[in-house]
Amino acid sequence: MRVINLSDLRAKFDSIEGNHPGSFDEWVQRAEQCLIAIRPMTKKQRSNYWSNNNIWRELYPALSELSGHKCWYSEAPESSGEWEIEHFRPKAESKSEDGAVILEDGYWWLSYSWTNFRFAGSLVNKLRKDRFDSGNEVYGKGNFFPLDGDGLAQTGDEECDCERPLLIDPIKPRDVTLISFDQNGDPYPTYNEEDNPLYNKKATLSIKFYGLDHTPLRRGRSKIWSNCEMVVKKAHNYIKNNINDQVRRDEKIDECFLLLHNYSKYTEPYSMIVRNFVKEKIKDDEYSWLKDVELVLV
Repeated sequence: MRVINLSDLRAKFDSIEGNHPGSFDEWVQRAEQCLIAIRPMTKKQRSNYWSNNNIWRELYPALSELSGHKCWYSEAPESSGEWEIEHFRPKAESKSEDGAVILEDGYWWLSYSWTNFRFAGSLVNKLRKDRFDSGNEVYGKGNFFPLDGDGLAQTGDEECDCERPLLIDPIKPRDVTLISFDQNGDPYPTYNEEDNPLYNKKATLSIKFYGLDHTPLRRGRSKIWSNCEMVVKKAHNYIKNNINDQVRRDEKIDECFLLLHNYSKYTEPYSMIVRNFVKEKIKDDEYSWLKDVELVLV
């Protein structure tokens, strides 16, 4: 998972729409009219209205552009399955991590708020089991939106600043650092429970509810890690065996840095794996030459 700059959505949308003056503003005005329409409705009436007026789908291309056409949560490429616009705060009902209902009507007032939209693969957004695993545990976000503490947004609160969500939000820079990955592609909390219990819990719950340990995702990450390993191993072998050829050694390092830089681009699948790989590799003093690559990762 890497940070998404949601403030760029307006420019992306207008660019895709041919820079028509007011394109995004026109969409916002329509969304406001939809919100006015659902205010007096019952929960069932809202559900029917959303089905017939899901204008958030019009933002699909622009939201996809923001992540380089990848799921905002898993970094899986768009071509790997079905994709949809997900409401970060559930629009119809919200539940705690144990399944208890928190808001029976959900955050319905944010159902047409573009700041509440996230671009997600259906494997993240919908409840399901890992088809490659014999276990019976169900994964997926669904209506789960656990909170820490007693703060709970009231109807009409567009910012929801009083809440402390226990699910990682890809538009928050600090949040995306809370999960790390190993060479097998397995996700794990960056902070242990003793050092930071809140960050550990957010990572643990996010891994579960976003299904980040789904088998295909682990395989994809592991492949990127292996690619990085192969590139570094090749450069390192030359460095060790050609200590008197400084010019050529520098060229090999540059070649290695460029490949790792390319793997880390936001358009590349599972790009955060590159940072995790480098972080682990430079713990070995033998790879001190690799440390500066952190400056060119994107």
